[in-house]
Amino acid sequence: MFVAFIIAFIASVWASVANTQWPKYAKVGMLSDRVDNQIRLIGSLVQSEERVGVYEGNVYGSDYSHNGGWLLLQEYYCSKDVSNKVEEISTKTGVNYYKGNLDLVSLNEFKNYLAQNNAICVQVLDLDNVQRYGNVKKALSYGFEADDMAIWQPSTIKSVFGALQSAFWVILGFAVLVVIYYKVFLYIIFGRQKNS
Repeated sequence: MFVAFIIAFIASVWASVANTQWPKYAKVGMLSDRVDNQIRLIGSLVQSEERVGVYEGNVYGSDYSHNGGWLLLQEYYCSKDVSNKVEEISTKTGVNYYKGNLDLVSLNEFKNYLAQNNAICVQVLDLDNVQRYGNVKKALSYGFEADDMAIWQPSTIKSVFGALQSAFWVILGFAVLVVIYYKVFLYIIFGRQKNS
């Protein structure tokens, strides 16, 4: 019985630690803090071991490729002064149409829209609604997805703490089982026999 208990205990600790997302990530800053006056692709603002996401949960597993990982692969041009760099981005991308909130707008309207929203990024957006945009296939648009993105970096301390935390809950659960077994179950079986 004792050997089975030890084997179950070790297997539970191992499974708990193995089922945790590794490595753990710690927030090191905001994406907007890395934007300067230069025009840069969003992917160049993040180092290869770092990830971006609004919440820590967004940087793990398959969710990452649909959240921050996807964003870093897009054609997003970022600058602290992006509203005044639209012409330069247009020249770089060859895209000379501009999308406001819903529809295509003039260059000046687009620049005002970016300034009003304190935009830091502009994206090259594929357009596929012929009724709304006509034959226009691409336009520059406000890249608002980058606004609240945090940068996350692997953290050894958080990873070790996460492993210890997972193990702690399993150990606590087994300790409760041991107490219940020795104090309650054995008392019911053997305690009543003494009184008889």
